[in-house]
Amino acid sequence: MACEDRQRWNERHAGAGAARPAPRAILVAATEALTPPGRALDLACGRGAEAVWLAERGWQVDAVDIADAALGAVARAAAAAGVRSQVRLVQADLDDGLPASCPGPYDLLVMGHFRSPLIESAIGRLLRPGALVVTSRLSVVGRDATGATGALDTAPAYLAAVGELRDLAERLGLEVLHWEEGTGQTALVARVARVARVAGVDPTARATRPDGGTRTGDGR
Repeated sequence: MACEDRQRWNERHAGAGAARPAPRAILVAATEALTPPGRALDLACGRGAEAVWLAERGWQVDAVDIADAALGAVARAAAAAGVRSQVRLVQADLDDGLPASCPGPYDLLVMGHFRSPLIESAIGRLLRPGALVVTSRLSVVGRDATGATGALDTAPAYLAAVGELRDLAERLGLEVLHWEEGTGQTALVARVARVARVAGVDPTARATRPDGGTRTGDGR
């Protein structure tokens, strides 16, 4: 499966063109006023829209993706922006859990159109008290009977259920700062509000659940 996923995403990123994608608006709104910048983990980072934008604002970013083509695009964009030294590239299949080279602690976790119960259960271990979680997913909410909204991946495994991100925040004891759902998308900004780590599985362990990590959307 890892080889198939890598090939699929390599093909997608290779055909995306050289233009640098813009960061998602929810990340910009949540982080542009944060000072001082700290350490960020960008999971399923795609071509680095968020990773490079954060690095330009002083963040040290660990950018993780399965696709060689994606990480190559991140490296080029970071170099062009003069922030290559602030972006560490990590190639990993997140279906296997977090790579051991990303133990944290982080001040910001970014997950753009990525779902993984395995990684979600490790959020409490990854983040410092007061850290932010910024995540977005494709959603069943607002889709027509065929599942179409113009998104790239519409298989049920890629789609968040009704209230999924809100429930995630409640389950992990996160303070919800912003939550939205509709038109085939859902997004969450939340803050780690307590020191105690959330109970869960080893973040470096291999997924065994049938609903383990799934990558969705535009793969920016």
